[in-house]
Order: sequence, then structure tokens, then C-alpha cells
Amino acid sequence: MIDTLEKLVKAFGPSSKEFEVKKVIKDLVKNIDCETDEDKFGNLVLHFKAGGPKIMLAAHLDSIGIIVTDIDKNGLLHFSQIGGLRTSFLLGSRILFENGIEGTVFYEDRDALWEPKEFKIEKFFIDIGAKSKKEALEKVNIGSFGVFYPIFSESFDRIIAPSLDDRVGCAILVEVAKNLKKKNLKFDTFLVFTVQEEVGVKGARTSTFEITPEYGIAVDVTTAGDYTEPKINAIELGKGPAIKVMDGGMITNIDLRERLIKMAKKESILYQLEVITGGTTDAFAMQITKDGVKTAAVSVPTRYVHTQGEVIDKNDIKNIAVLLKQFLEKETF
Repeated sequence: MIDTLEKLVKAFGPSSKEFEVKKVIKDLVKNIDCETDEDKFGNLVLHFKAGGPKIMLAAHLDSIGIIVTDIDKNGLLHFSQIGGLRTSFLLGSRILFENGIEGTVFYEDRDALWEPKEFKIEKFFIDIGAKSKKEALEKVNIGSFGVFYPIFSESFDRIIAPSLDDRVGCAILVEVAKNLKKKNLKFDTFLVFTVQEEVGVKGARTSTFEITPEYGIAVDVTTAGDYTEPKINAIELGKGPAIKVMDGGMITNIDLRERLIKMAKKESILYQLEVITGGTTDAFAMQITKDGVKTAAVSVPTRYVHTQGEVIDKNDIKNIAVLLKQFLEKETF
């Protein structure tokens, strides 16, 4: 699964440009016994036909990114955000454009660099080494997309990389797909790799409307608060899957949540409960589609979300894959 994750992290795929990520996943699942389809909005759907109620598991393909809004006379690129960039962490970041051009992020206001109070997105720029606007336009244009340069590192039991939100969720679903035994499935199962989550959970809205599942589980990241004192929340790396209770957009279905907890206990999987007040996931869109879907979420504890160096624990992602496989094969309603 770690090799799979590295391939996914290194695939270019900000919101609306998830094509390379889908290509990697299609290649990884090409020998799996399931129906593979891509809907009109661009979501990739793996369908494991079986008896029982419909269940949809969703992980999003897209990452946050930048879009070029202007190029000045010196060839410096001004930009806006695709998804929720954390401006306080942008300074010095490396950016990769779709055509392979690289750049570094800096800030116009030199005084603010010494006494930062609030970094404003409109004052950042990207230097790609161009000497003039004309030279820069030979490589990038207004509307060009970029992402954090995808450096993937393993250190101890941890992984450090950008775009783990939510390539790690995609890697988990690929792992689940590879290991499912159709004859054991208790659900008519849909594994959905959604698009444009970072700009309004859009892919989950359209795919859930089409599939109309009875149950839904989103697989995404959540902020681990274990690197500060006092901690900002109770989530820690290496302490197992974070089974969501509430986030900034939803409260999960009590019955489905309790069943996931019961399955974790049954399989001796260490788990933790997630209660956060900001952000949300595809679960939010799934829950309120049509007449409603009983929805839960399982999250990967992650430090420094939406930065160049997100950090996760290998054991957490392995345990989430096991939990979801066991749930699909053993849970009965």
C-alpha cells in the first residue's frame, strides 16, 4: 500500500484535473473482479455486485493547489488558491505545474516577513526563474494550475508528503478493493474515487445522487492535534483509525458509527473518536443527498494538513484498510 500511495502522491491532480490520479488507480485495479466506470462528472466508480443493501465508500482524488491569476513584468506569477491553502505555511514552498515547470513561493512585503501578522494571498508570488513576462508566458499562462512539489519520504513509521489529503484515502480504497472477497460481501459495494472535494465536495454530491446508497462511509484525513501542548484535539498519530463523531459540516449516523466501533473492537483494532469543529469531508455531501443517507466517516490522523509536509503513520492506514474490509465482509443489518 505504501508503493501505491507514493504513486498517487506523485500524480498531478488538483481539483478538476484529477486525470493522472485516475489513470494510476485504473492501472492498479485493472485485474480486480469488479465493474469499473467513470461518470459524467469524472468520478471513478468500482462496483462489487453483491446482495444486501447498497453501501458507498468515498475518497477524493483531488488535492489543493494554486491557479495563476497574473504575471508581472519581471516574470513573477501571482496566484489564487484552489481549495483551502494555509497562507502562513506557503512561504518557501515549491510548486509544480502540470507541464513540469517548477517554482518557489515568496512574499512581496519584506517587513511582514520579520513580524508576520497576517499573510495575504494576493501578496504571494511564484518565481519560476523567468526574467520577464514574455519569458514566463512561454511556460505558463493565466489559469495554469500548480500543486505542492510531490516529495515523498518515509521516516520511522511515518510518511511525509504533500497531497496525503486525500491520496491516502484513495490508497486505502485500492487496498480494500484488492483484498475484498466478493463471495463474503454483505453489501452491494461501491468504491468511489471522487473529484473536486476540495472546492465544495462536488463529486460526492453527483455520485451519491446516481448510486443512491443506503449507507455511506467517507475515507479522508483529519487534523492530529498531538504536536502541540495543550493539544488542539484528541487525535494522535499511531493510535488507530479516527472514527468520526462530528466535524464542521456534519454529525455522523449513530448506528453506523457504533457498528464501526464494534467491528474495530471485535477485530482488536486500536481506534479513536474524532470530534473537530472545522472542515468536513465527502460524508457531508453523501449524508444529505436525495432523502438522506446513513453516513459515517473514518479518518487518517494527519499532522500539518494542507501543507507541503503532511505527516501520517503507516500503522493507521493499514488498520483502516483492515477495518473497512472486515466491515464490508462481516457486518450485517
